[in-house]
Amino acid sequence: MLAMSWLMAPDTNEKAAAAGLSEGLGAYFVGRLGVLGDCPPDNVVGAAFFWEPEVVRTHVSAGRKRASPSEGAAVYARICQEWGAERLAGFEGVNRLGELCESVVQGADPHGAPTFVGWRDMPLPQEAGPARTFQLCQVMRELRFGRHCVAVQASGMGPLEAILSGPAGEWNAEFFGWPKPYPDVEALAEARSNIESATDQLHARDFEHLTDDERQELRDLAKAARAHVS
Repeated sequence: MLAMSWLMAPDTNEKAAAAGLSEGLGAYFVGRLGVLGDCPPDNVVGAAFFWEPEVVRTHVSAGRKRASPSEGAAVYARICQEWGAERLAGFEGVNRLGELCESVVQGADPHGAPTFVGWRDMPLPQEAGPARTFQLCQVMRELRFGRHCVAVQASGMGPLEAILSGPAGEWNAEFFGWPKPYPDVEALAEARSNIESATDQLHARDFEHLTDDERQELRDLAKAARAHVS
């Protein structure tokens, strides 16, 4: 949650446009997902997972007319760093949060998490501080996202069903570009709850090399950082 709002924030879109990226979703798909490299659009469809496929293809095409994936990824990494430098300024535990996040990031299994791998390999600011820590928080967010996608696929549920049976339901389905009418997913409530549990179980492995005290410290610092940002 700490690293969620920056991706769709108005100032992110403004900075992306000022840097020469297309506005809106074109920038998003060549920015956040530019870390996948100059791959076929369907690779982006697979990695984006919850977005309606034709929406992805359309905006990948529009975004790449203005910037290459590597250029877009570099712009988004800079914006991410700037966002963290501003919002996490003055947070007392910022360096320690970065150290713990980096430990998890470097030890995490890359299987099934392509956007995590891409963001993991983006250059970090050399100096410890808010910018470096926040970029690592973004990498952590992509890591859990990858685990969640695997859990959805393992359940046999499709992306649209997972969205509709989730907490934001039809609003989220519209946001991700899925057209109406939507299927009835009332019977999927228990399966959807099981997906959340499976996501947690998959993600728990990423923290196994930390001690109990370090896991507690990371949890506390992440919550405190979110409160600081809020």
